[in-house]
Amino acid sequence: MDRTRQYFTFVYGVLDGAHGRFRYVRAGHPAPVVLPRNGPPVPLHGGGLPIGMIEQATFDDETTVLQRGSAVLLHGWCHRGARRCGAEFGYARLLAELERLRDRPLRPGLDEVADAVRDWSGGCLRDDVSLLAVERSA
Repeated sequence: MDRTRQYFTFVYGVLDGAHGRFRYVRAGHPAPVVLPRNGPPVPLHGGGLPIGMIEQATFDDETTVLQRGSAVLLHGWCHRGARRCGAEFGYARLLAELERLRDRPLRPGLDEVADAVRDWSGGCLRDDVSLLAVERSA
Protein backbone atom coordinates (compact mmCIF):
# COMPACT_ATOMS: atom_id res chain seq x y z
CA MET A 1 0.00 0.00 0.00
CA ASP A 2 2.84 2.39 0.78
CA ARG A 3 4.32 2.12 -2.71
CA THR A 4 1.34 1.45 -4.96
CA ARG A 5 -1.62 2.81 -2.97
CA GLN A 6 -3.49 -0.32 -4.10
CA TYR A 7 -5.18 -3.10 -2.23
CA PHE A 8 -7.45 -6.06 -2.99
CA THR A 9 -10.37 -7.82 -1.38
CA PHE A 10 -11.32 -11.46 -1.30
CA VAL A 11 -13.29 -14.22 0.33
CA TYR A 12 -11.61 -17.55 0.90
CA GLY A 13 -13.70 -20.49 1.96
CA VAL A 14 -13.72 -24.25 2.25
CA LEU A 15 -16.94 -26.25 2.04
CA ASP A 16 -17.16 -29.68 3.62
CA GLY A 17 -19.77 -31.12 1.26
CA ALA A 18 -20.52 -34.13 3.42
CA HIS A 19 -21.43 -32.11 6.50
CA GLY A 20 -22.31 -28.76 4.90
CA ARG A 21 -19.77 -26.85 6.98
CA PHE A 22 -18.57 -23.70 5.18
CA ARG A 23 -15.55 -22.09 6.82
CA TYR A 24 -14.51 -18.76 5.36
CA VAL A 25 -12.56 -15.57 5.89
CA ARG A 26 -13.27 -12.15 4.39
CA ALA A 27 -10.75 -9.45 3.59
CA GLY A 28 -12.76 -6.34 2.78
CA HIS A 29 -14.92 -8.21 0.28
CA PRO A 30 -18.73 -8.07 0.17
CA ALA A 31 -20.33 -10.68 2.41
CA PRO A 32 -21.21 -14.05 0.88
CA VAL A 33 -24.92 -14.81 0.82
CA VAL A 34 -26.50 -18.09 1.90
CA LEU A 35 -29.39 -19.14 -0.31
CA PRO A 36 -31.40 -21.48 1.91
CA ARG A 37 -33.50 -24.13 0.26
CA ASN A 38 -36.51 -22.62 2.04
CA GLY A 39 -36.31 -19.03 3.19
CA PRO A 40 -34.91 -15.67 2.20
CA PRO A 41 -31.24 -15.09 1.29
CA VAL A 42 -29.00 -14.30 4.27
CA PRO A 43 -25.71 -12.35 4.14
CA LEU A 44 -22.98 -14.00 6.21
CA HIS A 45 -21.23 -12.29 9.09
CA GLY A 46 -17.56 -11.52 9.36
CA GLY A 47 -15.28 -8.97 7.92
CA GLY A 48 -11.74 -7.76 7.76
CA LEU A 49 -9.68 -5.15 6.05
CA PRO A 50 -8.63 -5.44 2.42
CA ILE A 51 -5.22 -7.00 1.81
CA GLY A 52 -2.59 -4.27 1.64
CA MET A 53 -4.33 -1.61 3.73
CA ILE A 54 -2.53 -2.32 7.00
CA GLU A 55 0.57 -4.46 7.25
CA GLN A 56 -0.36 -5.91 10.65
CA ALA A 57 -3.97 -6.74 9.77
CA THR A 58 -5.36 -9.98 11.15
CA PHE A 59 -8.26 -11.99 9.81
CA ASP A 60 -10.75 -14.13 11.70
CA ASP A 61 -12.51 -17.07 10.14
CA GLU A 62 -16.22 -17.72 10.43
CA THR A 63 -18.25 -20.90 10.01
CA THR A 64 -21.79 -21.63 8.92
CA VAL A 65 -23.55 -24.85 8.01
CA LEU A 66 -25.41 -25.22 4.72
CA GLN A 67 -28.44 -27.44 4.86
CA ARG A 68 -28.97 -29.87 1.99
CA GLY A 69 -30.30 -28.05 -1.06
CA SER A 70 -28.90 -24.69 0.11
CA ALA A 71 -26.16 -22.72 -1.60
CA VAL A 72 -23.64 -20.03 -0.80
CA LEU A 73 -23.10 -17.17 -3.25
CA LEU A 74 -19.83 -15.28 -3.56
CA HIS A 75 -19.98 -12.06 -5.52
CA GLY A 76 -17.74 -9.15 -6.21
CA TRP A 77 -19.71 -6.34 -7.73
CA CYS A 78 -22.69 -5.12 -5.74
CA HIS A 79 -20.86 -2.22 -4.10
CA ARG A 80 -18.55 -0.77 -6.72
CA GLY A 81 -18.86 -2.66 -9.97
CA ALA A 82 -22.44 -2.00 -10.93
CA ARG A 83 -23.30 1.68 -10.95
CA ARG A 84 -25.86 3.79 -12.70
CA CYS A 85 -25.69 7.56 -12.41
CA GLY A 86 -23.42 7.22 -9.39
CA ALA A 87 -25.75 4.83 -7.55
CA GLU A 88 -24.66 1.33 -6.62
CA PHE A 89 -26.60 -1.84 -7.36
CA GLY A 90 -26.15 -2.58 -3.66
CA TYR A 91 -26.96 -5.34 -1.21
CA ALA A 92 -30.66 -4.56 -0.90
CA ARG A 93 -31.14 -4.89 -4.65
CA LEU A 94 -29.00 -8.06 -4.75
CA LEU A 95 -31.01 -9.67 -1.95
CA ALA A 96 -34.29 -8.69 -3.63
CA GLU A 97 -33.16 -10.27 -6.91
CA LEU A 98 -32.07 -13.45 -5.12
CA GLU A 99 -35.39 -13.62 -3.29
CA ARG A 100 -37.30 -13.11 -6.54
CA LEU A 101 -35.37 -15.94 -8.21
CA ARG A 102 -35.04 -18.36 -5.32
CA ASP A 103 -37.38 -20.97 -6.82
CA ARG A 104 -35.27 -21.18 -9.98
CA PRO A 105 -32.51 -23.77 -10.39
CA LEU A 106 -29.16 -22.30 -9.33
CA ARG A 107 -27.48 -21.77 -12.70
CA PRO A 108 -30.42 -20.15 -14.52
CA GLY A 109 -31.09 -18.04 -11.41
CA LEU A 110 -27.49 -16.74 -11.38
CA ASP A 111 -27.71 -15.98 -15.09
CA GLU A 112 -30.83 -13.90 -14.38
CA VAL A 113 -29.08 -12.05 -11.54
CA ALA A 114 -26.18 -11.24 -13.90
CA ASP A 115 -28.69 -10.07 -16.52
CA ALA A 116 -30.40 -7.86 -13.93
CA VAL A 117 -27.05 -6.25 -13.06
CA ARG A 118 -26.22 -5.63 -16.72
CA ASP A 119 -29.68 -4.25 -17.43
CA TRP A 120 -29.64 -2.01 -14.36
CA SER A 121 -26.20 -0.59 -15.16
CA GLY A 122 -27.15 0.12 -18.77
CA GLY A 123 -24.07 -1.78 -19.90
CA CYS A 124 -21.74 0.69 -18.15
CA LEU A 125 -20.10 -1.49 -15.52
CA ARG A 126 -17.16 0.20 -13.81
CA ASP A 127 -15.53 -2.90 -12.41
CA ASP A 128 -15.48 -6.64 -12.85
CA VAL A 129 -18.65 -8.62 -12.25
CA SER A 130 -18.27 -12.02 -10.65
CA LEU A 131 -20.72 -14.55 -9.28
CA LEU A 132 -19.84 -17.94 -7.88
CA ALA A 133 -22.32 -20.19 -6.12
CA VAL A 134 -21.81 -23.59 -4.57
CA GLU A 135 -24.83 -25.70 -3.80
CA ARG A 136 -24.92 -28.53 -1.28
CA SER A 137 -26.72 -31.33 -3.04
CA ALA A 138 -30.08 -32.40 -1.72
